[in-house]
Amino acid sequence: MMPKKNFKWLSVIAIYCLVFSGCGYRLIGTNSALPPHIKTIHIPVFENTSAQPEIHRQLTSFVLQSFISDGRLKIVKKEEADLVVDGKLSYYNLRNVAFSSQDLVSDIIIELHIDLKVIDQVKNEIFMEKELKQQWDYKSTPDLADTETARLDALDQAYIDFGNRIVSLIIDQF
Repeated sequence: MMPKKNFKWLSVIAIYCLVFSGCGYRLIGTNSALPPHIKTIHIPVFENTSAQPEIHRQLTSFVLQSFISDGRLKIVKKEEADLVVDGKLSYYNLRNVAFSSQDLVSDIIIELHIDLKVIDQVKNEIFMEKELKQQWDYKSTPDLADTETARLDALDQAYIDFGNRIVSLIIDQF
């Protein structure tokens, strides 16, 4: 059996090692997996080839806001940017997925696809190419105004999620 003095001493050493070993954790927003030459980014208005007009502008706005909130890359003009994000909203669809007992639509899914191409202007090469697909659901009611409000709220959430995902893909690279 180990004497109590040695046990306390080993406990202190173990705690010291755990506290100062780093464990690989870091605070979000304080570091990135980007190459050191990348400090700035430009995000032009996304192209829209979907069947839904004008929603690409709000999507772009939310993506920009995600990068501003993150703060690790400075938003600049295209000619000053290390990275340029070319995005295309390529697909928008509403799909009825559930019906009430009165045979009215009760749940709707919004499907969105974004084609993302990120160009490293310093090295003049493609930094990343991805197709992002997501879906969000919302409730439909007999009141058309409430259903449209629910659709717009679901789209806003979709844009926020896309913005955060794009930041994570580009900066943290996961």
